[in-house]
Amino acid sequence: MRLFWRQFIFTTLLLWMAAVTSAQDSGSPFRVALTGKYPPMSFYSEEGELTGYDVEVSKEIARRLGRPVEIITTEWAGILAGLQAGRYDAIVGSMAVTPERQEAVLFSEPYYISGAQLFIREEDRSLYSSLEDLNGKAIGAVTGTTYQHTVESEYPEIDVRTYQGDPDIFQDMTAGRIDGFVTDKLVGLYNAKRAGKAFIPAGSLMYDERIAIPVTKDNRQLLDQINDALRTMENDGTLDDLKRKWFGDAATTGADSRQPVRLSTDMVMKRMLAGFARTLFAAGVAIIIGFILAIPFGVALKSAPKGIRGALQFLNDFVRGTPLLVQLLFVYAGAPQLGVALGLPAEAFRLSPMQAGILTLTINAAAFMAEVVRSGLLAVPAGQTTGALALGLSRVQAFRYVVWPQAFRVMIPPLMNSIVALLKDTALLSVISVAEVITEAQKLISITYQPMKFYLFAAVLFFLVAWPLMKASQRLEDRIRKRGYEESA
Repeated sequence: MRLFWRQFIFTTLLLWMAAVTSAQDSGSPFRVALTGKYPPMSFYSEEGELTGYDVEVSKEIARRLGRPVEIITTEWAGILAGLQAGRYDAIVGSMAVTPERQEAVLFSEPYYISGAQLFIREEDRSLYSSLEDLNGKAIGAVTGTTYQHTVESEYPEIDVRTYQGDPDIFQDMTAGRIDGFVTDKLVGLYNAKRAGKAFIPAGSLMYDERIAIPVTKDNRQLLDQINDALRTMENDGTLDDLKRKWFGDAATTGADSRQPVRLSTDMVMKRMLAGFARTLFAAGVAIIIGFILAIPFGVALKSAPKGIRGALQFLNDFVRGTPLLVQLLFVYAGAPQLGVALGLPAEAFRLSPMQAGILTLTINAAAFMAEVVRSGLLAVPAGQTTGALALGLSRVQAFRYVVWPQAFRVMIPPLMNSIVALLKDTALLSVISVAEVITEAQKLISITYQPMKFYLFAAVLFFLVAWPLMKASQRLEDRIRKRGYEESA
């Protein structure tokens, strides 16, 4: 009987390992990153579905690899960092091959050849015919693109202003804040037509670009598989069919034949409220845990021995003195690399976007609230503690019944300011692909090119939560005052 169970367990383990290996080879998702805000390459349709040339290329490559596709939308500014942190397998996001990028990642064969083009307002066609004509003027480009870097390095007299996407550029073009923008020619024509804007190409192409798919340097096997898929797609005409589908009309039609897209109210409400629910969840968890941590931390900042207090104060100042965005990117993308450097598996430090966002917000909330707690405790005269001890209270009782109620009343306004600020800071979570309310607003803007409408909607949602919190803090402060905890003279 014992021999039977040994053989049974051994056989089961072998079958399990074979199943896992098979799943990793053929059934694991092909995880692809793109922005979802770059029509016609990747964007959300009027029905709210992710679509575009890059999306269809991703699905076709996955099909030829025999793997299901998993598409992850993220901000362009952090897309390479996410790849290097192992958040996804590849980027199919219209990334141009450059020497600097080739030092960090491996690129596939090109799946699209693009060209950089200057666009201007149609009414300015007699004023500008090339970039040289814009010396001393301002033009726009998407942050982190080769267009931005090329104009900045080769045309130093031009003021290059960076944006998160074409809708923001189009808004400033319409308002007259910039006089032109640089993007891919076909993409620019498509987007101008889609937005109903009279923006036209000026001059010839600045240069050609090879658009390819990057993977990490230790993933050459996947790179070979992607290249094989791209070759067969080229040979059987699949890539040409996709190019005609997404670029054929945009290359030949004008910019005034399409009216802005109109979305149903139900879809807008569903997307925005779902995003805001994620915003509130991240902020709520961070505020609750951050405040719980801030109380002992703040007490230690006030009363700990000098050496410990100095170390804690430096740590707190470091967190409060560095940008939240940098902290967020470090936790999300840098922590796995730190784990590898320490000789530990990268998975041990790899958090999901929501987990990384909540952890970063919690650390930030704890640091700022600890300083509020420390300041509130300092506002209570030392004589209050002395008097409580003289009446026979223990130190814990003196803190709980005498010091803390007086300090907490002083803390309420700055604590509420910290809470409201943290709520607004959740907008930064979009950089690491958390689908919070600002991310959802930007997705809708990429469809409609109506930034003011959806940013105003997001602002109203934030206000509807922040305003009652501020009023509640005033009522709580009044209640504490009525209970007799007046400000010390």
